[in-house]
Amino acid sequence: MEKLPWHILLIEDNVEDCADLRQMLLRAGSRRYRFSEARFGAEGVRKVFDPEHGPVDCVLLDYGLPDMDAPAVLAALCEGAEMPPCPVVVITGAAVEEGQALLVAGAQDFIGKRWTSTESLTRAVENAIDRYALQVEAHRAKNALRASEEHYRALYDSIDAGYVVFEMLFDEDDIVVDALCLQVNPAFAQQTGLIDAQGKTLRGMVPGIERLWLETYGAVALTGVPVRMEQYAQALQRWFDVYAFRLGASGGRQVAVLFTNTTERKGIESALVAAKSEADSANRAKTDFLLSMSHELRSPLSSMLGFTQLLEAGNPAPTPAQRDSIDQILHAGWYLLGLITEILDLSSIESGQMVLLTQAMSMREMLATCRAMVIPQAQGSGIEISFPSLDPDYLVQADPVRTKQVLLNLLTNAIKYNRVGGRVEVSCKVTPGNTVRVSVEDTGRGLSAAQMSQLFQPFNRLGQESGTKAGTGIGLMICKRLVELMGGTIGVESTVDVGSCFWFELDRVIPPTTDNINPPVRTVLCIDKDDVRRAHVEELVGRCADTYLMRAPDIGSGIEIARLARPDVILMSVQPPDPGGLDAVTRLAGDPATENIPVIALVEGVVPPGEQARLQASFFRYVSLRAPNDTFADALNLAFHMAPGITSRAVPLENT
Repeated sequence: MEKLPWHILLIEDNVEDCADLRQMLLRAGSRRYRFSEARFGAEGVRKVFDPEHGPVDCVLLDYGLPDMDAPAVLAALCEGAEMPPCPVVVITGAAVEEGQALLVAGAQDFIGKRWTSTESLTRAVENAIDRYALQVEAHRAKNALRASEEHYRALYDSIDAGYVVFEMLFDEDDIVVDALCLQVNPAFAQQTGLIDAQGKTLRGMVPGIERLWLETYGAVALTGVPVRMEQYAQALQRWFDVYAFRLGASGGRQVAVLFTNTTERKGIESALVAAKSEADSANRAKTDFLLSMSHELRSPLSSMLGFTQLLEAGNPAPTPAQRDSIDQILHAGWYLLGLITEILDLSSIESGQMVLLTQAMSMREMLATCRAMVIPQAQGSGIEISFPSLDPDYLVQADPVRTKQVLLNLLTNAIKYNRVGGRVEVSCKVTPGNTVRVSVEDTGRGLSAAQMSQLFQPFNRLGQESGTKAGTGIGLMICKRLVELMGGTIGVESTVDVGSCFWFELDRVIPPTTDNINPPVRTVLCIDKDDVRRAHVEELVGRCADTYLMRAPDIGSGIEIARLARPDVILMSVQPPDPGGLDAVTRLAGDPATENIPVIALVEGVVPPGEQARLQASFFRYVSLRAPNDTFADALNLAFHMAPGITSRAVPLENT
């Protein structure tokens, strides 16, 4: 590709000298040129900056001009910048000593008029253009570096988090002994209370600093593995959220630490925990009272109902007036017994004593059972009710007793709160999420948006308190809790004056086929009160073929389910140093019904070294939920291979 001609601007007041310079460059023949001229310095400066004049590749500048000399022209070209906008070669008749000042002023080169030759002039121009290009690139890189440093410094000085760079100090055995503060930001003193830290050692500033801090930073320096932790510094009486990482390549000993003082937040958290504990204690006392009173009331009430039924069937038969009285007693008694039963259910759920035994059950059989129970009520109220015809493969993972309780509640509500001559339609379908949805749609009054927001609150009858329909206002609340305990969801769609559709979804179970008619069915019990963690565990277990998952929201109900159902493996959420999980696994190991079931502890985050040994001694395995999924699957598969016939404390915990 042909090179473009260089644009040479001759700032020279002598016409003959201009012609000579042109001829010398043209005779060189190494490349093409185009020329422009200026007789005065000011005129030449104007042409350099004039975009219509075109970019100038090099200026040949006469030292002495009618209006100004070369240093003045160079100053005008630089305009306060470090360099002129193009390379300048000064043609001078002055002594060589003058040339150094010209270079300082911004010229790329200088050449004497009396000894200028074609070769020297051509070489001066070419070298000037090449040097100028290198200087421009160096100048650009320098400015970019300066801008980056200024940006970093502004960020470094303005962040609220503390920042420090330590040089970790080790002895000859690579045991960390101290840390030298090389650099700290302004927030360091505010976060730690330590002033003038730069250049001092950590032990020198805080003589009582715990070794945990030095060992942690030393491990980061040696391994290059970053660490994130929240830890209390006893010597500083402060909590810190810390992220530490190594600076430089392997072999370096510098560690950068970004940290925040979380003492105030920790105090708030402690207050909240104390308040929650107090509220939980009060709630447990309320629940215990309800349970105790409900049991105390149910026994004499059952006796009253029994004797009233004897009176009803007595000989001689009751008189009409007596029969009316007996009917009133029975009606009120059965209503009160239903209320007590619902309160017992709600109290059991809230106290964590509700035990669910989930299994694969047929929704077709469940609907048929409930249909037989509600048809008389629907006919007595003049309500038309329809049920679907289902295939046998509508199987769900649920507790049959509690599923029937939920479905009957929705059906009786749909009949009770319907309009005269209304209709109830029951439907069942498999959803895209592989659940089975059961819907109960009525033609009642419907619910407003305000009523919908209060729907599942206990003892709220949504304005029916003054009506003639009996009810406690806790049935829907119990339904919601039961469905959620079985791992399902419940909801409603409603339109005022049109009707409502209550629905619930339960996990679908794929029925056996000729390909999987005899699979080895394995059962896993997950004990965890946290919904998010439980959902994560369900997803992990769901990837294991032929495995059914049972759920328990707390340790008490989990131990009860384990005794009754005897699962192959138990997954238990453990939060060290809380002793609850360790106590639970001890109880399981001491019970003949559960002593051979492997128990895997599920933990979150980093386990302190002291707690690792306790977990290793007590559990079959412990697995972090932040570890790769393969780690969880490997531990679960190993537990399946070991169960039954091995105690939960018999296998060491290495590299899990």
